[in-house]
Amino acid sequence: MPATTKERVIRRMQQTPVIYNAILKDVTPERARTATDGPDGWSIVEIMSHVYEYEALFMSRIQQMLTEDKPVFPQLDQAALAKQDRYQERDFVQMWQGWLERRRAFLDLLKGLTDDQWQRLGVHPLLKDVTVMEMGLNTVVHDIDHLEQITRALGLSEAIV
Repeated sequence: MPATTKERVIRRMQQTPVIYNAILKDVTPERARTATDGPDGWSIVEIMSHVYEYEALFMSRIQQMLTEDKPVFPQLDQAALAKQDRYQERDFVQMWQGWLERRRAFLDLLKGLTDDQWQRLGVHPLLKDVTVMEMGLNTVVHDIDHLEQITRALGLSEAIV
């Protein structure tokens, strides 16, 4: 049995918005702007802006993998994008709601793929050859990374192991 399946990827991508909601439900726009994950870290609004933008990026890369033979994706500078696109000035609620809409569309795309489409290839700048399945897993890991970052920003993160 494979380590993961398309059903597991989809299920995890459906579950992370529930976790984000549990963590963010009482966060005010002011707190989202001021709480950071460290002295030079990102605020919650910057994190959610990044997650919002990268949701579209991940989906677009998969769409490209479905229509092109082994597309090559460029390396992106996340910090430069955050500054250039003024993540800190964005509306926290709009970023959250926008991300949810993008996640729904992304899930709709993935749910409609055939087994063969899940195996189509692209070239990631860091991971090299990746399948649609691996890009889906990368999206899940991206969710978890930023959930952890948000818990640090809110002072909820504590190592227990």
